[in-house]
Amino acid sequence: MYDDIPAPRARLLSLLVAAACGGLCATASADPTITLTATYALNGNAPADAIPEGSTTPLPGGGADFYFSKDEAGSGVFFHTYGDTNGSSYFGARASGQGLDFYARTSALYSGSYTNTTGSVQLLNFSFNVDSGNVGLSGDGTGSANTRLQIRRNGSVVSQGDTTIVQTTSGVTCSESDIGVLGNWANCASATDSSVYGAGGPFTVNMGLVGIGETILIDYDIVSIVSGRGNVHTCGGGYGGYGGYEGYGGYGGDGGNGNPLPTYECADFSAIARSGDPFDGGTPVNTADFLVTATAVDLPEPGSLGLLAAAGGGWWLSRRRRNGGSAG
Repeated sequence: MYDDIPAPRARLLSLLVAAACGGLCATASADPTITLTATYALNGNAPADAIPEGSTTPLPGGGADFYFSKDEAGSGVFFHTYGDTNGSSYFGARASGQGLDFYARTSALYSGSYTNTTGSVQLLNFSFNVDSGNVGLSGDGTGSANTRLQIRRNGSVVSQGDTTIVQTTSGVTCSESDIGVLGNWANCASATDSSVYGAGGPFTVNMGLVGIGETILIDYDIVSIVSGRGNVHTCGGGYGGYGGYEGYGGYGGDGGNGNPLPTYECADFSAIARSGDPFDGGTPVNTADFLVTATAVDLPEPGSLGLLAAAGGGWWLSRRRRNGGSAG
């Protein structure tokens, strides 16, 4: 199996924002962008960038829909990753694999910024919809599947929903590494779950206070990773049937001579990690519809803070005198 290997090459897809910005378009320093990445490896080969091998289709109004499928010597991977911030937007990432030896990693990364050009401190909220999805392993083999949804402010994690399923020769384990509201996206019902589903739905993440004149960076990504090695079985074999005669049809086989059929190595192990995928249901269930909203926050004026500090100091001195010089 493979470690989590960064994609060797990212394709940046700049997207224009035509949706309503909640009155904040004038204070946003740059339009958001979507970056799609995808990496895969089969049968012990070096990881390769799947983006140039796959099909990337522009989305209406801006954005892209990436699709890629590859099978090679008993192993295969499948990707469907997309991002769009225009109007009724969609945002999702899927990686899946099956067979003897596979690795697949994909991500959709939303990147934007907000500059507070107002005269007051602002409390910032980042709202969006998350599409349904799942993390799961199936069959005979060893491997792992992980889906992570993460929000960052200036590179620091604010909220995260991170679910991982691992299958070893000892059994299956399901675990989470969750922070904040996104931790509710998908939960292990038990420590031995082999499949977990994310229900999706609306989320609002509190990005904290933004000072006057301050610019913050907002990153939100979905990362899906699978890897596995299926246990080898012998497939095929047996004998062909015998053909008919005098105009009557025969039974399958290699023309009806009863000769042995070829055998080959195969594996029935598979893994999936995704949040959203139109190929699993026709169209995405939830549009992303990203929205940044800011609310002015009334903070105490410096003079008021000074009075509070003085009052607090006076209280401390009076308490010290009553206690005979001890502040215990």
